[in-house]
This record gives sequence, structure tokens and C-alpha cells, in this order.
Amino acid sequence: MINDHPDWSGLLGGAVRCCLDRPDAPLTDWQDAPLQHAAAVETTGGLFRISGHAGGLPFSVVLKVVLRPGEDCLDPQELCYWRREALAYQTSLLADLPGGVRSPRCFGVNEWDDRAWIWMEEIPGVGQAGWSLSDFQRAARQLGRFAGAYRTGQPVPDLPWLCASLFDSFYAGDGWWARFIDPDSPKNAWQVPIIQQVFDVHLRAQVLRLWAEKEDFLSANRRLPHVLCHNDAHHRNLALRKNEEGPVELTVIDWAFCGPGGLGNDLGQLVGTSLSYFAVDPAQAADLERAVLDGYQAGLRDAGCDGEEPLARLGYLLSLSLYWGGTLAHEVSMHQPGTARVDTFAKYGLPLEALLPGWTRLAGFALDRADEARAWLRRKR
Repeated sequence: MINDHPDWSGLLGGAVRCCLDRPDAPLTDWQDAPLQHAAAVETTGGLFRISGHAGGLPFSVVLKVVLRPGEDCLDPQELCYWRREALAYQTSLLADLPGGVRSPRCFGVNEWDDRAWIWMEEIPGVGQAGWSLSDFQRAARQLGRFAGAYRTGQPVPDLPWLCASLFDSFYAGDGWWARFIDPDSPKNAWQVPIIQQVFDVHLRAQVLRLWAEKEDFLSANRRLPHVLCHNDAHHRNLALRKNEEGPVELTVIDWAFCGPGGLGNDLGQLVGTSLSYFAVDPAQAADLERAVLDGYQAGLRDAGCDGEEPLARLGYLLSLSLYWGGTLAHEVSMHQPGTARVDTFAKYGLPLEALLPGWTRLAGFALDRADEARAWLRRKR
């Protein structure tokens, strides 16, 4: 338990006084409660909301616990590097993000050899269900302004612990993902019954073609204009609200995967990951795509970044194809009855039988966009 730490009250008190901007406020009472979250990697040790009173004032803060893994996630440039989010808050990286995007305020980071605690602002509405297409469009417009800032003068951060390449880590030639997808490997994806239900022969062939042509896609993505990417910008990590001056502001949580990436890449997660969570029915994928691309391209123009809309669309196509076209089979495999590694209903709010046709639609949609990316690349040769 987090409150078993011998200096729990001292660490909490420091974060609370920072939150309240009252350096002398004494803690009088508090309570903690776990927050539901979907841990994408083993380094996420928990999320907790701690609320109470200090100096006669109410407070509420969020504590994120990050765990040092046994062997993986130790390379600072690896996708799942365990200290990345703590470092992002300890430096100035997240303190003043451009373009109407902000991170939660940080009230302190505590580090030990085997874990880190990140104290941060509670964000009302983050991950809220019921997003409309207009909400997705507004969020995409802020992401477009954010990316556009890096195309019009804002330097792209160059820090040794940023994620070097989201997609290169997935598609490494000798990596776990390659072995899982290879039909000649033992215990490969295509032996799993639930994957056979989602991916028919045609979809399987499209996945294998994408993997066979991965270097064309990866090389094209490396050549895109570079911006700072969040790399997990789906609706559960976002909150839309008006700031004190009135304009829409996008608060983005969970910066554990952030790093330089291609223009438009974050849209692959905004569309694909949001569809995978059924924030929008996958049958309406084209409508979501249209809203998101329109919003992002408007945001680029807001930032004074004209003429790069086609490259932004390509960055989206490559991201959606590589992320959800090539790796959805792994997400599906985690829900195989009898060996499931996650609580399906807790994660999605739907029974498994309701998810399967949606995953098939998502796979088909993402792999069709791989065809569009191929056509784009052929025209540019």
C-alpha cells in the first residue's frame, strides 16, 4: 500500500502544499482511493486519488506509481523506458507546451531505486465517455496547433531519454512482435483461436504483407517532418476544457511514451486507439477519421503551418497502419478465453462477443489505410 511508506505523510504533505501554494499548510485529514486505468506496460504500478484537507482548505491530487521492471524497459530510448514520465515532469519539457496543449501540473516527483511517485493535478473529465465527433475534432485541432508549433520555430526536444522511435521498437527484425506475427514461428498469432475469429484469410494476408513491407513504411515515416509526439493520444488520455481566457484547451495525461515522431503520427492513436476502445463504433471509423483530419489540418493552419496537410495525412496513414494494422492481433490475443491476461469487461465495458466484430472492422479499416499509404508512396517514387 502506498500509505505504508515510512514517510508517507511527509511526502503527501509536500505535494499538497505545492498543490495549494500554501507552504505552511498542515495536513489535517486525507483518504486515498485507486483509480481505474488500463496499464499498457508493466511499469505502471497504480494510480491513486488522494483527497482531504490541509490548512483548512480542501485538496485533491493524483499519485502515479511507476515501477522499475526486472529486465525490460531499462534502455532510455526504448518505448517503455520506466523513468521517462518522471523525467519529463522533472525537466521543463511538460511545463510550457505550445499550441493549446498542456499536461497536468506536477506537484513533485519522488524516486527510489525500484520505483517513482509522480504527484500531479487531478484533471476533471479526463477519459470521460460520450465524446462526440465534434469533441474529437476539437481535440485534433489542438494537436494540430501543438504539432504546428514545432514546424514554425519551436525546437523539437532532443533529450536522451525520449522515445527514439515508436514504430521501430514494434517492428524490430528479431523482436518479440516479429516472432509473434511470423506464421512459421512456434506459438505464433495465427494459432490463437480468438485471432482466427477476428482475422479471416484476407485480413491475415494483409497483415503479413504489411510486415513484409515494413521497411518501406518505417522509412517513409522517418522522412516526415519531425514534431514532438505524445504517442498515446487517444480519448482516455485527453480532456477538453476552456481555460480562463476562453479558448479550448486540451489537457493530455500519460506522457510515458513521448518522443520525436512524424507529423500526423499522433492521429493514428486518436483514431485507432479510440476505435479500439469503442469510443466511436468502428462502423463509423470513416466519420471519425474525417473529423480528426479536418481538425488537425485546421490546427496546422492556425499555427501558420501552411501546405503540410498532405504530409500530415500521410503521417496519420502510416501511424494507423503500423500501430493498428500490424499489431492489433496482439491486443486481440490478450482476451483469449481461458488464458486472458486482462479483464475484458473492465477494460472495454463490453462483453467479448460484442468486441469481436468491431475488432474485425478496425483491422480492415487500418489495413485499407495501408493501401492508401502504399499508393501515396508509389506516386512519390
